[in-house]
Amino acid sequence: MTPALARVELLVWRPANPRDPGDVATGWPEVLQVRVAASRWRLPGVALRAGEPVRAAAARVAYAVGLTLPAARSRVLSAHRQRATPGSPVRLTLVVDGGWVAASEVLLATSELASCRCRPAAHHRRWAHAETTNPATLDALRAALSHPAREKSQP
Repeated sequence: MTPALARVELLVWRPANPRDPGDVATGWPEVLQVRVAASRWRLPGVALRAGEPVRAAAARVAYAVGLTLPAARSRVLSAHRQRATPGSPVRLTLVVDGGWVAASEVLLATSELASCRCRPAAHHRRWAHAETTNPATLDALRAALSHPAREKSQP
């Protein structure tokens, strides 16, 4: 049996029009991304622990980036599987709906947010235009936009 690693990533987005979060006529939403030091920017996420519910892992991610996971929904928006390669196991990434926040609710220092609550190494956070993200993030965002959650994330 091939070993596998599972990761849960949280999609938190900032709509162009907070009065109608699903409306993309004025532009695609921005998505929250994190990175440590000089690593690449990506959705915030954690490794799924053995026996841990996906919602619990998503709540850990939300806490780390300073948000409260919406109670009404924490649905899996997309799942992506990466094949095993020599020396590397199968990887499964589940992208969970973290809800949306309005621009007025998030304080920005230029385009980058303050560091998160993680220790010992803090992640840097930023809002990125959806068009510049990877295809897996866009798939998840399309799913979120097609049926936006009624509740926002709470900063």
